[in-house]
Amino acid sequence: MNSTNKINKEIIELYQTVKQLRSDKGCPWDQKQTSESLAQYLLQETYEVLESIDNKGKNLKEELGDLLFQILFQSVIAEENKKFNFVEIIKSLKEKLIDRHPHVFQEKYKELNESEVINNWGKMKKDKLENEKDYIKNITKTLPSLSFAYDLIKKSRDINKNLIKLNLSHKTKKEKDFDDLFEITVKASEKNIDLENEFRKYLNKKQLDIINEL
Repeated sequence: MNSTNKINKEIIELYQTVKQLRSDKGCPWDQKQTSESLAQYLLQETYEVLESIDNKGKNLKEELGDLLFQILFQSVIAEENKKFNFVEIIKSLKEKLIDRHPHVFQEKYKELNESEVINNWGKMKKDKLENEKDYIKNITKTLPSLSFAYDLIKKSRDINKNLIKLNLSHKTKKEKDFDDLFEITVKASEKNIDLENEFRKYLNKKQLDIINEL
């Protein structure tokens, strides 16, 4: 059996396993879950993947599997509610990857550097929306604050908005502190640094320093 056929077989069997958990003869806990009730576990598994990556990949295979289970679980519930199914998720993802990488999948391969690729992604996303306001509004509201800021800064840069030069009125010391933090985030983004991820790693090191001094 070649590797592609083996992947197909394992994915089908995994999908059938999740379906069985939801069946009449399945697990009572799995049966009663909803898309909303599973949201907390999806977030938890995501953070556990991040922690594994921060720990140089320790238990990464298991953590990625747990995250994949949450995605499959959500897709099975969506299929039961006649919204979409797992095949549609895969097909949509495949089409998006091809659409986002015209330099790879066009008839003639075009060599780009990383900066050009990132700029093209921003332009493609912006072109799909009606105006610049919609482009700026289109940021996931549930992102952690610094990740939200990073996305906001990147999108503002795509429309040539200089955030440092915005007229800011500091009504309180707290607002001034927030402006200072935002300016740090802007400067970090110029170096393609996502402070949410990097600051988390920094804090993990600080935690170990404190523990080692006890």
